[in-house]
Amino acid sequence: MHVMQMNDVIRRKRRELGLTQEQVAEYLGVSAPAVNKWENGATYPDISLVPALARLLKSDPNTLMCFRESLTREEMAKEMNEVARISQEEGVEAAVDRVRDLAEEYPSCGELLYQLATMLRGLVILRTAGDEQRQECQEYAVRLYERAVKCDDPVFADRARYALASLCIQEEDYEKAGEYLQRLPEYNSLDKRQLQISMYMKQEKNEEAAKLIEQKLNGSIIEVYLLLDNLATVAAREGDRERAREIAGYGRKVMEAWQWDYSGLTLEFTVAVEERDGDRCVELLREMLDSLSKPRDMEKSFLFAHIATKELDPNLGGQIKDALMTAIEKNEQSALLPREAVTFVPFCHGNVL
Repeated sequence: MHVMQMNDVIRRKRRELGLTQEQVAEYLGVSAPAVNKWENGATYPDISLVPALARLLKSDPNTLMCFRESLTREEMAKEMNEVARISQEEGVEAAVDRVRDLAEEYPSCGELLYQLATMLRGLVILRTAGDEQRQECQEYAVRLYERAVKCDDPVFADRARYALASLCIQEEDYEKAGEYLQRLPEYNSLDKRQLQISMYMKQEKNEEAAKLIEQKLNGSIIEVYLLLDNLATVAAREGDRERAREIAGYGRKVMEAWQWDYSGLTLEFTVAVEERDGDRCVELLREMLDSLSKPRDMEKSFLFAHIATKELDPNLGGQIKDALMTAIEKNEQSALLPREAVTFVPFCHGNVL
């Protein structure tokens, strides 16, 4: 129960009905100072009075006591921004505490649980948490995903299953990954967003249409990137180096056309790692780190003029750079990287290339 929220509800609804504190006190058989304390947040009504108070204020006990099962999208975004702020100013541990509070406060909100788990995974990467803290956060994120799977929201239940399957694949637990994948829906080419776009355009709701078009386009670009990255990797592992490089080079041009320069570089880096081309890895790492110093600003993109974005953290590029270097240093597969790339990494921390 949130006393400070409850007192605001009591005061607001009393005033809306034109009642005085004395009248509320008289109707409920309590003193006026008691009602005053409720509204100041010093105390709250006895639980036995809540139903009568709710009826008096033409409300219901759940509204009066601020019991809600979920948050609005705007409220979720605000909470996510607050967690990010806490992690930057107070550290990962304080941010995790806030995540736990939110998860306990809204235990059945699938969307929130999914968002919290995803943010938690991102925080330990961007804030370069220690191994023990990273493991604890990863395990807690998994528990949040598992709770999201059990919630009533089918969209975010599936997204949570997808995230869990991805984590299982990373951990090489293919049996469990297969179980999650079995419960995901098959690919469906019917996309209601295209019909929504057509409807908005027929209605001349141009802004709504543009937002949906840009969101769909953004998702399609991500899908194209992942497919090209996987295709280039497979070609390299099949020993077809020329085809792998052609796919990566093509992918880089495609990503640059969409103004996703960094993603294009990672395609070529993937192939260079597979081929153990140390000189090429170092060359691409330099370009990747330089790209990170120039944050992608969707608001300035002619392709994504309508997608709402929050102000970018000016330190984000540096944080991603450090996270990238730390991941390469600590990743168990770093032994697979060419020696030139691994020895290059320590010189990147805290330096501008």
